[in-house]
Amino acid sequence: MIPENKCSRCPLSEFRTKIVMPDGNENSNIVLVGEAPGETEDLTGRPFVGRSGKLLEKIMKEEGIERSDVLITNTVKCRPPGNRDPTKEEMDACRPFLEHELSGKRVVVGLGRSACRILIGYEGKMSDIVNKETTITISGKEITFLPSYHPAACIYNSASKEELKRTMRILRERYMGGAEHRPKQRKICDDPIAKDVTDAKNVFTADAAAIDWNDVSGMMIDMDGTVYKGDNVIHGAPEFIERVKKRKIPFVFLTNNSSSDREHYLSKLTKMGFNVSIDNILTSTTATISYLLKHHPGRTVYPIGTQRFVNEIRAKGVRIVEKDPDIVLLAFDTSITYEKINNAYHFIKNGSMFVATHPDDLCPTEHGYDVDIGAFIRFLESMTGVRTTVIGKPNTLMTEMASEIMNVPMKKMVMIGDRLYTDMRMASDAGIRSVMVLTGEARREDISGDIHPTMVVNSVNDLIL
Repeated sequence: MIPENKCSRCPLSEFRTKIVMPDGNENSNIVLVGEAPGETEDLTGRPFVGRSGKLLEKIMKEEGIERSDVLITNTVKCRPPGNRDPTKEEMDACRPFLEHELSGKRVVVGLGRSACRILIGYEGKMSDIVNKETTITISGKEITFLPSYHPAACIYNSASKEELKRTMRILRERYMGGAEHRPKQRKICDDPIAKDVTDAKNVFTADAAAIDWNDVSGMMIDMDGTVYKGDNVIHGAPEFIERVKKRKIPFVFLTNNSSSDREHYLSKLTKMGFNVSIDNILTSTTATISYLLKHHPGRTVYPIGTQRFVNEIRAKGVRIVEKDPDIVLLAFDTSITYEKINNAYHFIKNGSMFVATHPDDLCPTEHGYDVDIGAFIRFLESMTGVRTTVIGKPNTLMTEMASEIMNVPMKKMVMIGDRLYTDMRMASDAGIRSVMVLTGEARREDISGDIHPTMVVNSVNDLIL
């Protein structure tokens, strides 16, 4: 059981930006349960990514545990106003979701008072119970419960920090000590040019067993570089879509390319042999229109885009002007001119909001890559000192729209794409699984830092559902 996008079980739904879903390894036998989402978690939809989260990850790594080794969640999925503790009523409303996440697990770590209150009914001092194991019963089965301090309590308290380190040491030594629990280094794939990953910082799962396709209820599939490149279809891509349809898995194609409308992409896909409908296509233009109409209704817009783009946003009710706009909207404009860029500069400098459909630097073609809008974003930001609001991937607005279109919970979706800084970043920020293909921009050696796809394959043709 997971919360729906519009969950309103308790008053916390009135204050949230996003529902904060579990993160990490959902197949792990170990779950870390925090208290309530903070500001950063509320904005990103992921637990423990703010200051406390960074400290938690640091302590875990010092004890040999990666975020991908455990499942991380909270007692409630929405941020309480004023960053207060969640009430009993609020925690009770979220209890069914929490029990679903804990069902079948081996060990649960309660990080802080709220977690201990809801899971063992404890109201006393944390110092009296920290690292003293007990048992709880979830779905009729006993699970080991290990109380500990919340990372926020460790920021300025060295004693609490040492106890949280001890908690992680207990997990590693008692519950992750066997070979079957240790993270394994894996060869990326059978590609003869593939290299073994030997740096522990870059270990990530990338084999056929990385995703249980029986647990997938919806797919988001990038287009440029993933199912075609320019005017050339990628080998096996239409057949892959037929396998998806045979499994009756809902899917949408996502593209950041805002130079054309949905009808253009439908025609292109159809000519390439894809048996799809316009309802299977979600573009950054579609997402931008939704954003403008929802958050800036009635505002005037100066668009920098192709005629197809301008026609599409006008048809959906966006008010277009040539002078003194409320918003300058930058799209992938293959007809861009000095006049347009100069106008945008003056409008933004004089107070217009700056919005871009997507952040891509390059656009894949059958001959290589063309310059996309990223350079123009940086140029205008540098000249005006105004930061851009970017709507397309990696903005998780795209995943939320895809979730609504397919009527599929985000936790059950998979993102398939060719770019780390858009496709994989969006999946990471949304807390969903991802597949990176090597038919587009990203290379295997590009994978580093905090973005690690769930799987890496040569092409979508390698995905056997």
